[in-house]
Amino acid sequence: MKTIEAIYKAIKKINPNAQASMSGEDVNTLVWENGTTPINKQDILNLVPECLAEIEAEEQSKIDNKQSALNKLKALGLNDAEIKSIIG
Repeated sequence: MKTIEAIYKAIKKINPNAQASMSGEDVNTLVWENGTTPINKQDILNLVPECLAEIEAEEQSKIDNKQSALNKLKALGLNDAEIKSIIG
């Protein structure tokens, strides 16, 4: 699933206005929509590792931020039940 996200992220890095659809993770099935000029598939694939790393970093940042917030709430004296009632 992350590969699909990375492919679309790579497309947007190359052309932020690009519109495309694809079957599964196969860039050979890319269909360029609404007059989007096709992007070279190898150019897209070359960016996928970078995009995967960015996606992973974004996910880790969310985890780190949540843990930081929990630690700060605990430092204020809130217990787990109180924190859970606030964040759901």
